[in-house]
Amino acid sequence: MKVVELSGGVGGARMARGLTAVRDVDLTVVVNVGDDEEIHGLHVSADLDTVIYTLAGVEGPDGWGRSADTFVLNEELARFGVDNRFRLGDLDLALNLFRTQALAEGKPLSVITAEIADSFDLRADVVPATNDTLRTEVRIEGDEWLSFQEYFVLRGNRDEVKELRYPGSEAAHPAPGVLEAIGAADVVVIAPSNPPLSIWPILAINEIRQAIRSHQRVVAVSPLFGGKSLKGPADRVMASLGLPAGNAGVIEAYAGLIEMLVVDTQDADDARQLGGVEIMVTDTRIARATRARELAEEILAV
Repeated sequence: MKVVELSGGVGGARMARGLTAVRDVDLTVVVNVGDDEEIHGLHVSADLDTVIYTLAGVEGPDGWGRSADTFVLNEELARFGVDNRFRLGDLDLALNLFRTQALAEGKPLSVITAEIADSFDLRADVVPATNDTLRTEVRIEGDEWLSFQEYFVLRGNRDEVKELRYPGSEAAHPAPGVLEAIGAADVVVIAPSNPPLSIWPILAINEIRQAIRSHQRVVAVSPLFGGKSLKGPADRVMASLGLPAGNAGVIEAYAGLIEMLVVDTQDADDARQLGGVEIMVTDTRIARATRARELAEEILAV
């Protein structure tokens, strides 16, 4: 079975881990690049790296970064008065140095990502949504616009999100292979990532949105549990952007794009009120690799 997953960071990475564990699944993971940022002069692709590390089984204990990483360089930067709140571990640093040098040599991000994935012997194809520059920016109180990492990491995603924009999306084209993978897929799975912050930047690329819209089988996995996100600001961001509460907001976030929404058992009562798409109710907690595989099997069986 050919499967395409649209993915943000931790939730998408764990969903991808489950899908790759299913026998006879050919998986392509199309990953958000709106979070990409230049940190200490390096091109950091946080979501791409989280997906790769998780599929390789070397992700950090919180789901991002590298396991057993050290932070010698990050801490040493403080000696020179450098803002080191965005923590890059030493192993993570090596990957970002490699990516930055390769970009400077003229290689496209998709080629570099494939080389990184090959170095970890991944079973899935991991592809950035685009090789073009596309960024997520957040408007907060006072009409101040922030880069995603400033909002999410440096300010701890405490600010109320008034508006989102995705500079570069109008001119961006899908990375090579993305449209072909979607067209050939038996099913497209939208990961349990934050819809506005992680998935909308992918869908802001018009050719990808149209490919998803025209696909016959698109399934989204809700990031909510009892109407709230376990971690991160998904429920708060959706509410502040005017989306309905609970999983009705997830359905509206993907209006016209999905045929089925998978919701957690905690939302079973809420699910009875939902309309417009098929609803599957099951355990969607996928921090454990075995449960991620079981969820993937349930989705693909349907």
